Amino acid sequence: MNSVIMISVVLFVILFLLLVGLPFKAFKNISKYVLRGIVCIMIVFLLNYILASNNFHIPINAFTCLFVSILGMPGIVALGVIGIYLV
Repeated sequence: MNSVIMISVVLFVILFLLLVGLPFKAFKNISKYVLRGIVCIMIVFLLNYILASNNFHIPINAFTCLFVSILGMPGIVALGVIGIYLV
């Protein structure tokens, strides 16, 4: 349920910025990170689903969304390593 709310907030922010008239170059940079974050969070969700039998879980929250959207796939790997060795 929280992921649905988070996705709707992101879509609302994108729509709001489009209506306000954010410059195209700034929108391109922001949309790159938002799109990368959405794709990587979907990959984290799939990893959680596939590896649930091995008790592997990466929580999906605001911190992981930000971390993954900035770093991309290396962020997913880093969260996996943190989840295995520190938790």
